[in-house]
Amino acid sequence: MFELTQSAYGKYRRYTLHQPDTGHGFSIVPACGANVDEICFGGFNVLDGYQSPEEMEAGKWGKSAFLFPFPNRLRDGQYQWLGKDYTFPINSAPTGNAIHGFVRHERFDVTRIELCTEYAELSCQLNYRGNLPYYPFPFVLEINFRITNRNEFNVSFFLKNRHHEAIPVALGWHPYFRLCAKAEEHQLQLPACSMIDIDERMIPTGTRQPYAAFRQETLLGASSLDNCFVVEEGHPLYHLTLRGGGHSLALVASSSLFPYFQVFTPPARDSIALEPMTGNVNVFQNGDGLVTVPAAGDWTASFRLEYYHVG
Repeated sequence: MFELTQSAYGKYRRYTLHQPDTGHGFSIVPACGANVDEICFGGFNVLDGYQSPEEMEAGKWGKSAFLFPFPNRLRDGQYQWLGKDYTFPINSAPTGNAIHGFVRHERFDVTRIELCTEYAELSCQLNYRGNLPYYPFPFVLEINFRITNRNEFNVSFFLKNRHHEAIPVALGWHPYFRLCAKAEEHQLQLPACSMIDIDERMIPTGTRQPYAAFRQETLLGASSLDNCFVVEEGHPLYHLTLRGGGHSLALVASSSLFPYFQVFTPPARDSIALEPMTGNVNVFQNGDGLVTVPAAGDWTASFRLEYYHVG
């Protein structure tokens, strides 16, 4: 039977759903952007999360953050919607862009917890009232987390538009995975995809190139990546796969919902970020993958992790 533990985490509260017989479980801090700081299978944590509440609050590197209403970068923070201009704060100084939206800094409230023998679920919700001038569009965003004894961790989203007009949205997740001590020790496999060409500010140029470097499972080695990819047509369900240290992990997503993904090897070289995204870099300007949610309408999306012990 899965169990729930609640504990203080700085000024926040940490929820841990754990199955003591299998060692499966996850931990989440809802009041800090619904940040997931631990996902365990058989007692092994596959996430490189924050080590303290102070680190999580600072949000450096955006570990395990949910990226909404846009993932990745927005050139100059600017976009136009329904004839009006808006500007997000510039929070990526090296490129002079806005990055990752604002939801990762918002408070989610826990709305449901279910503990069973075979699985555990936690749902949390953000009721955003449209108070920020750069995104004055109210919405309700619910995120559901579910872990099972079948070695799966599922994440699903439900968005309700509370605005009187249509709103623009895109979504991403920013997890850092660590199966070995160093990034270069991991085997990486990507689906059939193309790399998005970017300029010196990491904004797409409008062209893309076929990418086959990790079409087969390949040792990451000295490779350094901070690139966005688009899944090729004809692959309705794709896998981003890591293997190492006797563990195998796949992020599984629908190409119709998450046609883009980012791969990032951080400078510390101690983990690898595999980031599913519903839209391209600079999506609020180029419209590549932009979702328009009508007034009073809703939108759903989901992906999952699959784990295997291969030792």
